[in-house]
Amino acid sequence: MDVRPLPFFKHLSLLLTIPTIFAANAHFGLEKRSTIISGNQTWTSQGCFTDISVGRTLAADFYSNNNNMTTESCIAFCEAGNYIFAGVEFGQECYCDSVIQFPGTPAPDPSECSTPCTGNATETCGASGRIEIYTNGRPAPVQVQTIKGSSWAYQGCFTDSPSSRVLQIPMPVPVGVTAETCTAACQTAGFTNAGLEDGHECWCDNILGTTSTHVSDLDCRAVCVADHSQFCGNANRIALYHLFDNNGTSSTGPSSSQCIAQDSANFTLVAHFNTPPPNGIPSVVPLKVLLVEMVPSVTWSILSACPLCCSDWPSFSMKGSVFLPHSLTNPGQLMVSTAPGPGESPNFVASAPAFPGFQAYCIMNSTNSVAPRKLLGFGGKSDAFSLCANNTINGRLDVVFEPVTSHPHYTLDDCSPVTIEVVEG
Repeated sequence: MDVRPLPFFKHLSLLLTIPTIFAANAHFGLEKRSTIISGNQTWTSQGCFTDISVGRTLAADFYSNNNNMTTESCIAFCEAGNYIFAGVEFGQECYCDSVIQFPGTPAPDPSECSTPCTGNATETCGASGRIEIYTNGRPAPVQVQTIKGSSWAYQGCFTDSPSSRVLQIPMPVPVGVTAETCTAACQTAGFTNAGLEDGHECWCDNILGTTSTHVSDLDCRAVCVADHSQFCGNANRIALYHLFDNNGTSSTGPSSSQCIAQDSANFTLVAHFNTPPPNGIPSVVPLKVLLVEMVPSVTWSILSACPLCCSDWPSFSMKGSVFLPHSLTNPGQLMVSTAPGPGESPNFVASAPAFPGFQAYCIMNSTNSVAPRKLLGFGGKSDAFSLCANNTINGRLDVVFEPVTSHPHYTLDDCSPVTIEVVEG
């Protein structure tokens, strides 16, 4: 969408790893604890973060106490659950998780976490919409990519719902759901697809539902109840795994396509909707590059399907996995691909001095035997693009890679999965 994601996510990742030490708030006479000893662990303040009810910054566990909440009692509660982060909010609420969830970010002003704790009026316990977070510094959970000793491989995070399941067969796992136990249970039952959902659910099937959207891995970060070192999907989000044969191929399930080219001299792009698009939109739409920001020596642009928008970049080339739009009015301009952040649009920059370009694009074969196409891929994925209505620009349809929830420019309900065809010549 109309943002430049790289600087933000680069600095955000740094902010999340640097403990912040706070002094006493002289105005309120309240203590902001920098470190707390609980059991045999030292918990360190990470600072004041934003929080919203529809997308909790810490979402794995919760309790409230309107009389006796303290930072110590909250940390003890989260420590007993074996979590990495503990957070206090609104004076009386305690939240736990093993990862700081999207879209939580450091609050603009750390002093916004200034509500006294109900159990100790000299301590601060966040505020309304602000959560004060502590961590014990243990390693964060991971999304398991491959299952050791097998041919199971992670395929991505997908939307799911009770009315339209990606996988239809619920699979009980008495020992607890993890990537290893769920895939093993599905394989034993004769299935080639397995999915983890909501921290504790395991689903199996040989056929995938067709209405889901491939979204960012940020949406599949619910900690596994049985093993806090792993992620197990999320509410209405399924972390999908597929069993390939010994040659890395598959007759069912997700595509095992690989990049077939990293260079192409001249091509255009069209987007094919995976399901019939809404409101009379054609099922195939051309894509173009739109200017979104221009400052001295730097021009930013994104990939869009806006039918009435003017574009100076009607065609493209690819060289060494760098994606390059071609300007009509300035043929000598070097505009190159950058890396879209989670849930952002493929974006491009022309600058002086010139940015060398981000090398992650390629051309892939589709697995549709009826209508084979050459597809645009990013990071080895051709099925992770959507067209999303930009609610800040009159509903303009912009390309988004792995959409996320709670994005400021679109909602997931207004995103439709597409594949992007590379039309050479």
